[in-house]
Amino acid sequence: MPAPDLYFALIHARTSIANQWVEAFYHRLDLEVQSRAVPMPGLRAGSLYFPTAGAARRALDIGLPRVRVLVPLYTREFLHDPPPDFGDRLHRLGDQTEPPFVHPVLWEAHLPARRVNGLAQAMSLGRSVQEYLECGMAALCRLNAYAAELRRIVEELADRLVTAAENPDRVPAWLHGRPELPMPPRMSEARFLITVVRAHRRGPDWAPFGAGSVTERAVYAAQRLSLLPEILLGTQAPSAADRFRESAGVLLLDSGVLDDPLNGPVAEQLLRTMPPWMTVVMLIGPDNGDHLARAHELVAKARALAPNGVQIARDDREFQRAVDEAVAKARRNFLRSRQPRRPWEDLR
Repeated sequence: MPAPDLYFALIHARTSIANQWVEAFYHRLDLEVQSRAVPMPGLRAGSLYFPTAGAARRALDIGLPRVRVLVPLYTREFLHDPPPDFGDRLHRLGDQTEPPFVHPVLWEAHLPARRVNGLAQAMSLGRSVQEYLECGMAALCRLNAYAAELRRIVEELADRLVTAAENPDRVPAWLHGRPELPMPPRMSEARFLITVVRAHRRGPDWAPFGAGSVTERAVYAAQRLSLLPEILLGTQAPSAADRFRESAGVLLLDSGVLDDPLNGPVAEQLLRTMPPWMTVVMLIGPDNGDHLARAHELVAKARALAPNGVQIARDDREFQRAVDEAVAKARRNFLRSRQPRRPWEDLR
């Protein structure tokens, strides 16, 4: 006898590090589903969720239980590279009437314009919660001000999942006959740029604080905010000026580079011309040698050139805090620069 189906599977763009907001959302949704569930033959209360890419890979290797509804969290990264347990369903627009049904969630609001499975259902969750369409579910999870809106959407989604799972021979009302809704205004597709300008003697795995390369740690910081990071080396930056104008981004700057005859002019040009939403983290590592004695002078020089200030990192803890703050600030400032001002904002 085959094993009974589970109610739903939550699928997201996984990395090697668990996303605390995705995990909290899953547990909240799972509790709401369990509180409504009335299991029957062939169905048992339960759901699937894998916090990391490694956990999902191991589970896929041994085989996954069947589920009645798939709940993908749509982000730019997800649409660019869907997880293997959902990849073949992303563009199956005409095959929606048999389990597993697909009910996505807009984890971030500003998605690229493309037709993907279940987009109308994802948007219909926001009929009574405009903040969901404008900001995405991730923002509602992070901000206490949206507690009531978050509860309303999770309860609505749980109702839909339970109804669909317990009636697999019936096309769910939320799936049947819903016209495609227009997406809210969004940005053009733009990745989050992580630009690294280091002294010529540094290698690609530059790790001045001994806890993983600075590039890798900046990538993780961006992925935790559901961003799609792209790495640029300083030598590539001058030819990518237009991309800076169309993307949020952070510059990781080796303090010693300002004394480097090869890359120093590149760093100075970047600092002068970068858009105001880009942020800068200047690293003063213990391996900077003679440059340590001139650290204050180099910091002052960078700050005089950069339009949006410079954060300083002298050790592992400072770097982690600085890069997390810099990524979040760059993303926030970029979105604000792309949104039209509302009349009442001029009164603040």
